[in-house]
Amino acid sequence: MATRRLVLLFDGTWNKPESNTNVEHLRRLIATRDAAGVEQLVNYIPGVGVASGWVHLLGGAFGYGLSGNVLRGYRRLCETWQSGDDVYLFGFSRGAYTARSLAGLIRKCGLLKTSADGRIAKSAISVAYDFYRDTTIQPDDPAAVDFRTHHSVEIDIHFIGVWDTVGSLGIPDTASWFPYARSRYQFHDTELSKIVKYAYQALALDEHRADFAPAVWTRNPYSVKPGETLTTKKIEQIDIEQRWFIGAHADVGGGNDRDGAGRKPDPLPELPLAWLQQKAIAAGLACDEILVPEIDANAGMPRNSYAEFMYGLYKEFKPPFDRTLGNGINEKVDDSVWQRWMTDASYRSPSLAQALARAVVLMSFENVAAPTPVTGARPPTPS
Repeated sequence: MATRRLVLLFDGTWNKPESNTNVEHLRRLIATRDAAGVEQLVNYIPGVGVASGWVHLLGGAFGYGLSGNVLRGYRRLCETWQSGDDVYLFGFSRGAYTARSLAGLIRKCGLLKTSADGRIAKSAISVAYDFYRDTTIQPDDPAAVDFRTHHSVEIDIHFIGVWDTVGSLGIPDTASWFPYARSRYQFHDTELSKIVKYAYQALALDEHRADFAPAVWTRNPYSVKPGETLTTKKIEQIDIEQRWFIGAHADVGGGNDRDGAGRKPDPLPELPLAWLQQKAIAAGLACDEILVPEIDANAGMPRNSYAEFMYGLYKEFKPPFDRTLGNGINEKVDDSVWQRWMTDASYRSPSLAQALARAVVLMSFENVAAPTPVTGARPPTPS
């Protein structure tokens, strides 16, 4: 059993506690101690761009502040972690990318050893980050092993839980015309490694902005053996799952309730939140309350983020984009999606329809109770 649990939660772009995303919602659910008295230290980090003025604009458009949030989480762990602690990382959107990048930093550099006063010098953090940024050195290379041996403590990441990581570099591809924005974050390592024990990602079926394509976990191309594929489950991974839910980006990560215009509370985020909470609890996290979604939570209307983005200008320049299922490790479609598909003829996710046409195996039947099919519905066949 862990002696303590260290929990870091990274919110999405422009999100802070009052945004009421699933990151903040989960923070409120986590207990300070479990039933056995094990302490759980929780640290919430707002998303990039929460400041006003140019920082707000640059954070949203180009990811300004992302590296700072990675290092904020890194310093927190370096100065807090003790032998026997379990580390849990959560994030939404760019915060999901931040959590995954932090895991990559720890994989390559370990946690820096503290000075006698328990602190880490800013110069030491800078040295570690510069070393992390050097893409010519891989985590298992002799130079990286030597760095960790002399400067760090090697640890495992017990749990990573994220909602809809978008953009291969943690920034929407709308910034692709600004080379500096992309090169600035090209070095970040967000793939899974052998130090991660549990990894889960909730994904949005109904997000149609191409610039918000999901960053799913795949195998490292260099670790794929003959007869394996990028979607084969990693042997050293204890548990990994990526699950698709009804809704657009913010329907999965939460925060739609704060957009004004008289919108009713969005029930869709409850489903991916409850799923990730259950996974975290199964991995040891203690919560004061277990979220039980409304029985008809899957009946919520997906946000039309494609039509609304950039005040409607985005759709004038970019065609709608359908996400592709089946490109990542161990992808599943949540039961709530099948229930909606079978009972509501108005819900036909193009991404799911295309996956069914390609006979992609993405079934999950833990709780499906054989609903009455609607006319023209195609029941999925369990694998």
